[in-house]
Amino acid sequence: MTDFRKRHPLLTLALPARGGSPLEQTAQGDNAYWNEMDALLAEGHQDTAALMYSARTLGGELMQRQLQHLWPAAGQHDLALAKGLGVALWLTEMLVFLREDGAHGRVLPPRDAMAKFMVEASQLREVRHDFALRRLAGHLADQALKVLQGSARLGLSAPFPLRWRLRWTMLYAGFLLQAMQRDPDAPFIKPRLPPREALRLLWRTLHVGKPRKTQGGCDC
Repeated sequence: MTDFRKRHPLLTLALPARGGSPLEQTAQGDNAYWNEMDALLAEGHQDTAALMYSARTLGGELMQRQLQHLWPAAGQHDLALAKGLGVALWLTEMLVFLREDGAHGRVLPPRDAMAKFMVEASQLREVRHDFALRRLAGHLADQALKVLQGSARLGLSAPFPLRWRLRWTMLYAGFLLQAMQRDPDAPFIKPRLPPREALRLLWRTLHVGKPRKTQGGCDC
């Protein structure tokens, strides 16, 4: 369970992994479908469509099943939004862990995008940062942010504990994706919230029923 939680901190932050739940089973290595799909990631992704397929079948479906387990009264709209959130969180984790995945020989960014931005797979395996890699990270972060924004109204009618966790995770993921777009060291950023930013996200989390628009961030 430790390895799963370490590699997928956003998926495990968004919803509690209670005993017997899909998330708990996956974290303990008892989800055969997840294990099979995750093993295929060693081959990487030929194009963006293949990357999004992985994000949907791994992060999207897991988040959808977990929300349905924890909140049986969830409607189809909320379940669809949960799948979108899972996609966005999986993509965000992929960007945050590019260095660690590369060290283990896993290069997950799509090869068509890497060719477009002139990024070599060896750069990720050897952790060689340059402007091209930063541009690739910004491009992928922009795509993930759009998916995240589409899930902004997830769980507004859910029980407060679930609503709070979902809201906080969305805002934190939005912070990470914006850092991927702006930080000169992207994608090798430090995913830590400065105190002022943490207070801002906490305030917005507590005001969960009052959506606000942000410049370039998540409208959630």
